Amino acid sequence: MHIELKTEGGFAAIPALNKSRTINTEDLPEHEAVELKQLLNTTHFFALPKRVSKLPPGAADYRQYKITIEDKGKKHTVYLTDVLDNPPLRRLLDFLKAKMA
Repeated sequence: MHIELKTEGGFAAIPALNKSRTINTEDLPEHEAVELKQLLNTTHFFALPKRVSKLPPGAADYRQYKITIEDKGKKHTVYLTDVLDNPPLRRLLDFLKAKMA
């Protein structure tokens, strides 16, 4: 499974920090790959709408994220923000950010 995370915006956004980062589950230790697959199942990632959360009008300094996952011929992209009221999806985002830091 190939996963890409792109981060944009935030306080004092620095373009060099907003580059895309990728991981392949084959490169992860087995327990992390299993955890990631469980997070994806819990969020029903491939059934999520393209935009999961939006910034409220006038919002500034929030980060926005683009997650693209390719797995077994399926490809899905989801856009979300720091304003995220979905605990399973928050856990997935936190996991990806930690692995791609």
